[in-house]
Amino acid sequence: MAHTDRPTIGPRFIVAPDWVSMPEPRRLVRGLAQLLGIGFLGSLLAWQIFGALADLAGYESVLEAELEQWSLTEQFILVVLLAPVLEETIYRLPLQRQFQPGLVALSLATGALFFTSVGSAFFWIMLVIAAAVGSLTTRTQLRGIIQDRWMTDARIPVWSATLVFGLVHIVNFDVDWSIYAVLVAPLVVSPQLWLGLMFTIARVRYGWWAGLLLHATHNGLIWSISGLAS
Repeated sequence: MAHTDRPTIGPRFIVAPDWVSMPEPRRLVRGLAQLLGIGFLGSLLAWQIFGALADLAGYESVLEAELEQWSLTEQFILVVLLAPVLEETIYRLPLQRQFQPGLVALSLATGALFFTSVGSAFFWIMLVIAAAVGSLTTRTQLRGIIQDRWMTDARIPVWSATLVFGLVHIVNFDVDWSIYAVLVAPLVVSPQLWLGLMFTIARVRYGWWAGLLLHATHNGLIWSISGLAS
């Protein structure tokens, strides 16, 4: 896929993602503000459209009940600080023009440490994969082949990271699993899929710290609104 010479933060990136960054620090605040608004309104709309499907499929949100176990200070640290850092490291740190095996290995290892049971089979599988990817640092020929594909077509890494980011948020629900529940799972987490795309645009266009800032700001906004509503 050819790179565009005119980077945008619009729908074109969602359909045909690329690795073109914005000229630094051109329109950073304006761009992040747009992504914040688009992300918030889009996720709200997605939930309004598909929320009924979640109810019919037996999805029951447990996030608010889990947060109530913590003090407001602890909630702030968890929701606004810790979660964005971990999730941006795991899902979006490697998303840049240059394929960096070390960054991919770091994201996999971080995911294994924080989102699996330490010592479980899945934990060790993720660490083995992380080590294998990290070893590509010294295997220049294979790394070059992957780099060529990675650089010319961002769709697989961007869409894969976004899909995994969205589906992981199924843990926010208590689900009585059935075939129907499995089929509607992507629709149930469509707000997170949409937000994942917004955070990815920020990461690619402006850098990892910009994606982190957008993610933290969004979480802080939702947390504040939920606190006022309760």
